[in-house]
Amino acid sequence: MTVPSPQPDRFLGIWQLVPELCLYEFGPLPTSGEYRIGRLGKVLELSIAWTMADGVPRTMSFTAPDDGSWQPYEGPGAEAVTLSRIDECTLDSAAFRAGRSIGYARRVASKDGGLLVVVQDGAKDDGEKFRNFQVYRRIG
Repeated sequence: MTVPSPQPDRFLGIWQLVPELCLYEFGPLPTSGEYRIGRLGKVLELSIAWTMADGVPRTMSFTAPDDGSWQPYEGPGAEAVTLSRIDECTLDSAAFRAGRSIGYARRVASKDGGLLVVVQDGAKDDGEKFRNFQVYRRIG
């Protein structure tokens, strides 16, 4: 019996933001951005660099296994993050503060691997929920 080999993770790669295809319910839309998702052994490294209308570049990155386990996070806003590989096209993450979920993102690569859609769910300081929708094109 032949066991099928696992599909490569299509969400891995270097992605360029396509601002005209993005929809934001909260916060300003970046004017440009680059998203890198790479595998380093048993962990994934996510790195995002973006520029807003003010021209100031911003970055965020973290490394975590894709098994859903809680990992400490030392960036602003969150204390812990999780990454969960759902399938070869889908990667989820969640951010936590004081043991509560404060944000969630789902990344889904197209079957041909050319596009990556990121849907971010979160809550504003007043508790009102929002959803932001981003589209990226593969550049590497």
